[in-house]
Amino acid sequence: MYFSYEEYADMHFVYGICNFNTAAAVEEYRLRYPRRRIPDRRVFSSVHQHLAEKGSLPSVNRRAERQVQRNLEEGENIIDRVQRSPRTSTRRISAPFCVSRMRVWRTLHTEGMYSYHIQRFQHLEPADMCSRLELCFWINYNSHIV
Repeated sequence: MYFSYEEYADMHFVYGICNFNTAAAVEEYRLRYPRRRIPDRRVFSSVHQHLAEKGSLPSVNRRAERQVQRNLEEGENIIDRVQRSPRTSTRRISAPFCVSRMRVWRTLHTEGMYSYHIQRFQHLEPADMCSRLELCFWINYNSHIV
């Protein structure tokens, strides 16, 4: 969980007021800032330790893969590849684009697509009416036989 610099500063302030007692700091933080996310008690001590060792608050930059802005062209290529071959695995999709399988999986899920699964699709043509009527007659006929 990441916090803003303001939140980290307030956590350190509250931690000091509570004589470096993490349980008391959590309760005091909850009372002072009721509309904010309440950090775990370990966050208070780690903020203090980081400040003491490095002279600055913890970084708020998120370097995780999911936080990196996704390249639109890359996402379009992934979607295009799956649309051309819906049964392609995420491993085969990720190899030519040099991206992780997890990135492919996330891209597909944000588009409501799932690899290795049959996509739900229904489209009736005018000629389908005859086939549908035949099926209905067949079901009706066979239900009376039993």
